[in-house]
Amino acid sequence: MAMSAEGVGSGNASNNSGNGEDAAPETVLFPEDAASPDGDISTEERGDAADTGGDETSGDIADRVPDDGRYQLAMPEGIAVDQELVDALGPEFHALGLTNRQAQQLADRFIEIQGKRGKAASEAWAGRVQGWADEARRDREIGGAKWAGTVGAAQRALSRLGTPALRDYLNSSGGGNHPEMIRIFAKVGSMIQEDNPPNGGAGGNGRKAETAHLMFPKDAPKG
Repeated sequence: MAMSAEGVGSGNASNNSGNGEDAAPETVLFPEDAASPDGDISTEERGDAADTGGDETSGDIADRVPDDGRYQLAMPEGIAVDQELVDALGPEFHALGLTNRQAQQLADRFIEIQGKRGKAASEAWAGRVQGWADEARRDREIGGAKWAGTVGAAQRALSRLGTPALRDYLNSSGGGNHPEMIRIFAKVGSMIQEDNPPNGGAGGNGRKAETAHLMFPKDAPKG
């Protein structure tokens, strides 16, 4: 009948795995991004969308089978009617002898079920994204006592080399919490410096290191 708002938001939250609370997962690489979790639609929020019987005239309409098979369904705030679907089902409702009120009751039930399914999916995905962060934090190579340095290096790489589009993708997909994503960005970040040391490392010359050289040192031009 209508599309329910579903999605998975990634945002800023403390480590909340295993506490049983409905909270958005933390965002390791972009902790300043705010959370925007989605929830289901409660009965109170829906209000009396199905109650079109406020007076005798509206009551007559609600309890009547539309002659033309076109049903008028009221949706709660934030939910858009899928008019194409309603129009497609209209003849079937009409053939079954459904009144406007009965069709509205079906629509309300559909929205309730979709809202619960959307919330369950959102919570499951949030748990998975938080699980990635917890796994990364326990990783022997990048986690434990190395965690703060790992995150700092990864953020440095994203700040220097990333784009807003990449940031949006990592946040929306939850990929910014994945251990392997954090690992690779941390490795890149550890190679990025403002300048090479004058005589340090592998032949520093005081010039800024080229990104291509840092990421692909074997392919650097000779001489």
